[in-house]
Amino acid sequence: MLRKSLMTAGLRVNRQQREGIQRAAAGLRPVSYGDVYPHRRAASTAATAAMGTNNKPKTMDELDGPSFTTTLYWLFVKGYFQTTQQMQIEHSKIYGPLWKSTYGPMVVVNVASAELIEQVLRQEGRHPVRTDMPHWRSYRELRNQAHGPLTEMGAKWQRIRSILNPRMLKPKHVSSYSNIINEVVTDFINRVVWLRETSGRGVMVNDLTGELYKFAFEGICSVLFETRMGCMNEVVPEETQKFIFSVGEMFRLSPVIVLFPKSTWPYMPFWKQFVATWDHLFKVAEDLVQKKMEELQEKVHLDENVEGAYLTHLLLSDQMTVTEILGSITELLLAGVDTTSNTISWCLYHLAKEPEIQEQLYQEVISVCPGDKMPTSDDIPQMPFLKAIIRETLRLYPVVPGNARLTVENEIVVGGHLFPKKTLFHLCHYAVSYDEKIFPDPHTFLPQRWLRGAEEKSKQHPFGSVPFGFGIRACLGRRVAELEMYLLLSRLIKHYEVRPDPAGTTVTPITRTLLCPAKEINLQFLDRRVEQEQPTAAGGVSL
Repeated sequence: MLRKSLMTAGLRVNRQQREGIQRAAAGLRPVSYGDVYPHRRAASTAATAAMGTNNKPKTMDELDGPSFTTTLYWLFVKGYFQTTQQMQIEHSKIYGPLWKSTYGPMVVVNVASAELIEQVLRQEGRHPVRTDMPHWRSYRELRNQAHGPLTEMGAKWQRIRSILNPRMLKPKHVSSYSNIINEVVTDFINRVVWLRETSGRGVMVNDLTGELYKFAFEGICSVLFETRMGCMNEVVPEETQKFIFSVGEMFRLSPVIVLFPKSTWPYMPFWKQFVATWDHLFKVAEDLVQKKMEELQEKVHLDENVEGAYLTHLLLSDQMTVTEILGSITELLLAGVDTTSNTISWCLYHLAKEPEIQEQLYQEVISVCPGDKMPTSDDIPQMPFLKAIIRETLRLYPVVPGNARLTVENEIVVGGHLFPKKTLFHLCHYAVSYDEKIFPDPHTFLPQRWLRGAEEKSKQHPFGSVPFGFGIRACLGRRVAELEMYLLLSRLIKHYEVRPDPAGTTVTPITRTLLCPAKEINLQFLDRRVEQEQPTAAGGVSL
């Protein structure tokens, strides 16, 4: 066995958190909230107003909301099936910040205010559950595959996260991926050169989101599997293209399947498609894991030094079985692509329309990394405007427009209503991101609202925009995704001035499980006339 032949390279709720949970369960504000944000203390009391003078919470049955028939009408007749993020805003206008919806067999409690979202999240318990994800879990049971950080629950989930967290979330480990990611950034810049010359009349990059998806896929595979997939090649390998397609199909089919009772799934044609896409994802991941194990075994056989990044660490640590590693790393891959690709697409789309903001970013980047200096993770803390631009983009276009929480440990009180165990909450992050009480002029791209010292930042509610979630169930790939976005955007802006599509096309978001552009984003990339690292069509970057 590999592990026997290799040398091994290694949450608790504190008192304040416990008091906060107890107070929230009693319908009171968290103990720290009014102290930190006293000017918003009055707003937090609105959450308890529904209880009346006798402090007796209302029941879940007393919540208003659309019936299943009404929901279907909104989705398919009024046309909100692909713009469910906008339906959050419309329904909150009708029913208020707390309402329930019926989706087939599911009853969902929608939460569309920062104060109420905070109440839900501060009562999530020791082992938070996003949803029970019955379709994803059913596939794993069907094929006897291990659950990963997205599908596992309870103490088993906590064990997996405790193993996966350090190499994904600790800054010293994440910063070690800087060189790996920068190699992919270099190849993407060269691909931009090739795309402009071959299909862009010297300046255009068409379907930018599709190209950035390939970048993000290559980047996360380089970190997780420690291998290159060929996404930056002029012609993407057929197997890699099929892998990318399978990821997209899985996300496309997921929201359709959950509209039907589980008992009907085996008879539905799209369930067979869903299983087939997962089969392919696990097959490719298994091949990559097996390849890495063979490489490590060969090094041991030759008495060579065994080194590597994420997958190597997991295989050497002996904390997880190979089946568990396969389940976890496949789910990490799924969570690590769309955040980067969609966010950078929207970011460049807005920078192209706002030349003054783009110029301010450019000046910041070249002041920190002048000439041919390539940005690394060490330079990012000196670029607050770069961070603000990413933060504002994630506010306008949260990759997950609505997160979920399933109460599994206790009854909880939210907004003066008592909710039993097994209540599924839908946290309407998209609607809250456009709340003008929290974000004045919410539809305008204003990165400066996130800068330290900005008057607006001091008034923001901490749960007004939480694109990566909150607490111990927050996004596991956040730090890697942020590093990818910072390195890619800073280097692209050093190389190119980005301008809008001359056709004047307006692009709006739609929801396909995740929030993404409704149509292709096409932008012009013009060379900046300064001395710096210069991309070459022949490949490589002259430094």
